[in-house]
Amino acid sequence: MNTRNFILVILIVLVGGLIYAYEQGLLSRLTDNGRAFVFTCAEGETIKATFANSQVDLVLSDGRTLILPQVMSASGARYANTEESFVFWNKGNTAFVEENGKMTIGGCVNDNN
Repeated sequence: MNTRNFILVILIVLVGGLIYAYEQGLLSRLTDNGRAFVFTCAEGETIKATFANSQVDLVLSDGRTLILPQVMSASGARYANTEESFVFWNKGNTAFVEENGKMTIGGCVNDNN
């Protein structure tokens, strides 16, 4: 194998690795730690939300953790799983969670926004 072909193979492998990392969300985790906010909700629940690169990482006070991509919304920011059975809505310093079309965590406010 000559030097030119060797360099071409190395470039193909590097580009393929970068594409894979991008698709898996690995690059966003390396380049942007995001902005984290804690929402205190009406029934005493809390939601820690870290926003970065069109997704949100959630830690709910009941112990669940989720990573949700941003999806279309008419107002505010909306993040949902593929089936949209779990949706996190955020507008300004407020937020709420819908599960299977029903609000399960509501009245959430972040006073440090």
